[in-house]
Amino acid sequence: MGAEATAFVSKCGRAVLFAMLAPLATAALAQDYPARTVRIVVPFPAGGSTDVLSRLVAQRLNEIHGAKFVVENRPGATGTIAGAFVARSAPDGYTLLMHSSSSYLAGFVYTKLPYDGAQAFAPVIRCSISGLVLVSNASLPARTIKEMVALARRRPNELTYATVGKGSIAHLAAEMFSNAAGIKTVQVDYKGSAPALTALASGEVGFTVLNLLDPQPFVKQGKVRSLAVTSAKRSPALPDVPTMLESGIDVEAYLYMGLFAPAGTPAPIVNQLNAEITRIFTEPKTNAWMVNTLGAEFAPHTPAEYGEFLTRDVASWQKVIKQIGLRLD
Repeated sequence: MGAEATAFVSKCGRAVLFAMLAPLATAALAQDYPARTVRIVVPFPAGGSTDVLSRLVAQRLNEIHGAKFVVENRPGATGTIAGAFVARSAPDGYTLLMHSSSSYLAGFVYTKLPYDGAQAFAPVIRCSISGLVLVSNASLPARTIKEMVALARRRPNELTYATVGKGSIAHLAAEMFSNAAGIKTVQVDYKGSAPALTALASGEVGFTVLNLLDPQPFVKQGKVRSLAVTSAKRSPALPDVPTMLESGIDVEAYLYMGLFAPAGTPAPIVNQLNAEITRIFTEPKTNAWMVNTLGAEFAPHTPAEYGEFLTRDVASWQKVIKQIGLRLD
């Protein structure tokens, strides 16, 4: 055998050996995981629902592995600051990101980002999911979604709605509702849910779409009404509120919070985290906490199934974004 042939065989042998040993090395890495501190990066300030859920996950994982999981808040720019940080982190399982639906979607809405929202992250697990609720001012002469739609059709471009910020899931859900109902409504932007709810309760605007629990104190005071939720089924947090679908409006939309790793993180690590967090959230006590504290639920799924959900979810929001011509820099 000539020298070139010998070198070729040797090179092929090394390639085959590497291919055989690589899965073993990856499995060994996962077996030792976590060997050091794991950061769960939260794209919002401390105290919000994403932060609270992240700290619960870290606390429960620490009960399994010792004090290795810590929460790090990196707020700003609708979560894209945290997204960029995690996207450029090593794909070794030691830097994770707890996205909300808004911060994940921001990777597809903003035009100038240092990362690709569709390629930068490996889905690990969706920790919570819930619908949103459409709430109206109590003085609005409409006690149901059907009555509100009829009112808006009689008075096009008169019914106003509050958003918690342009491009937010709440904003897009309100637009999704208006498009599905065939009505013309007027958008009024506020900086967060608190001023939006204050405006709604005072009658500055006619309705808004928010997470399930934030409006409930105003509902109890009789200042606003919960008319419909956007999930396919009624929420256990608001069992008496009908769905949009029940009300004849073809709207299905969700809020969620979920864990991600940088793209390329070894599958055994992703699968290990998915399995451990699934065990945490399927405990009846934790499930009840989710409903009462966040108005949300958990359903077991694989990382691949989470990825499929994200693809469908982003596609539905991109359709709305295209309809309203939204562009954010």
